[in-house]
Amino acid sequence: MRLVPYLNALVGAVIAGAISTAFLIPALPFAVLPRGHRERYIWWTNTGASYGILRYALWAKLDVEGRDQIPFGQPYMVVANHRSWVDVITLIWAARAEGLSKREVFFTPIMGVLGYLGGAVFFNRGDAEQRRRAKEECLYLLKQGVPLHIYPEGTRTRDGKLREKIHLAMLEACWEHRIPLVPAALWGTERVVGVPFRGVHLGETVHARFRPPMDPALYPNGEDYALACWAQVKEMVDALEREYAEKR
Repeated sequence: MRLVPYLNALVGAVIAGAISTAFLIPALPFAVLPRGHRERYIWWTNTGASYGILRYALWAKLDVEGRDQIPFGQPYMVVANHRSWVDVITLIWAARAEGLSKREVFFTPIMGVLGYLGGAVFFNRGDAEQRRRAKEECLYLLKQGVPLHIYPEGTRTRDGKLREKIHLAMLEACWEHRIPLVPAALWGTERVVGVPFRGVHLGETVHARFRPPMDPALYPNGEDYALACWAQVKEMVDALEREYAEKR
């Protein structure tokens, strides 16, 4: 029935709201701590909420490889392709990395506040001053040991293909400040919630792949560093497409 994906979305939203609220309550007292410090104490609230939503609101099956190579407890920026809003909670759970996101996401009930407390950075992408401020805030958080994730494509793909135009400024800044990049690839998240929105599909498999952190000292400049990272992302996405697109 065509209504089923939309009914799934309604029920899933209720369950996701309940899970997020349960994790938001213990996170709220840490709001008195300054940004860049509270995140080290409450990373588990957002990872727990994200896992709960994936498994119990979306009934997603999780196929993750390379998670053991992520340098938990150290600064790093995860760089990934972008297929669905499910990407965000997948990376928060699997990589413990909050996102650099458009301002509207902050106003998402419960999850927006939970994300901000956990280290997410929100900004208006059309405002040059806010882009500059977001870049500085990201660098500050990363230097404090708060891991983040970013999508160089800027927005979600509508056809499943990687976008030609990518934004490398934040990755190049990571080279300048000697912050490791962790290449990541996502597949199947768009089958849970796609673009444009046509409801929620339960029980899909979400695939995530991670490569070891890249050492910025091995690259002569920020552009080479950023392009090398994105090349690894593309390589993993292509491998996932070859492996799983044929099985659909």
